Amino acid sequence: MTLLFLKEICVQFQQKKLYYATQFIIIIILFIINVLLYQPVFYSLPTNTLHNITKYRIAHCMTGAPRTLYKEELYVAYRRQALDQLPGDLFVILQLMDKTENVHGASITNSGPKGYIAALKYLSPRKVEWIPINDRLRAADDHAGYAKWQRCLEHIEQAEKQDGIKYDFIVRTRPDLYFAKDLPTADLLPKNRILISPYYECLQDIPSGYNQTWPDLQAPCDKNNQGLSDLFAIMPRTLADPYMRVAYIQNLPKHVCGSQSHYAECRIRATLYKANMTYEIWPFIIKIMRPLQFCHARHWNRFNSWC
Repeated sequence: MTLLFLKEICVQFQQKKLYYATQFIIIIILFIINVLLYQPVFYSLPTNTLHNITKYRIAHCMTGAPRTLYKEELYVAYRRQALDQLPGDLFVILQLMDKTENVHGASITNSGPKGYIAALKYLSPRKVEWIPINDRLRAADDHAGYAKWQRCLEHIEQAEKQDGIKYDFIVRTRPDLYFAKDLPTADLLPKNRILISPYYECLQDIPSGYNQTWPDLQAPCDKNNQGLSDLFAIMPRTLADPYMRVAYIQNLPKHVCGSQSHYAECRIRATLYKANMTYEIWPFIIKIMRPLQFCHARHWNRFNSWC
């Protein structure tokens, strides 16, 4: 009786041993299959992209009237050319618009917030805020929309408090910009100066990459009589405060813009001058995507826009 009992125990032990061995082999096989399936995808990412994901924290700040943000080619380009190159959190501050508005002499029909649902879903921002019509956000004059830059910075500061860590760079853009060229990766970004998009009407040629020395202005423009473009900029987080708060800084030395001192964009150059901050013009390739009604008008800037 005892021998039969021991024999039965041995049989059960062998069966369990075989069962667990089989399960272990299945797990190993599944692990190998998983590695083979996902390893090519992982390593297909550029090395610098993998490096940036782990090393740098980027905040993208998109502010202004959304206008043509509803166009698929525009928001897809921002994802591919900007967010994929500089992965990070997107903060979106949009201005509610009248159904029709006059833009540089052209009557434009606008979409309401519902018209931008697909774009915002695709871009997946961390924060979205709609600013009511005619709300200047306590700025004395905000016809250029610079007050929304500070509102975006406030959301960035709140996110930094929540996360317990600051961002390394801020990418400031507007919602109706089309990006025709990849942004530089974070390892190419300097940490001691602000990078600003050029006045395209002031250029003879644009370098293809981001590794060349490039003059800030070329003929026929005179840098002694210019502000700084407000289309786009990338800045180290440590230098961002004066630039992002440009709408609220008082007693600006606008004489630095010469004959262009009355232009809104002079505030940017005067602010950086007052704060003793270095800026550099970089060859970003961006265009304002205009609605078709705008391009039927006689006078529009064909250097910085397209339809």
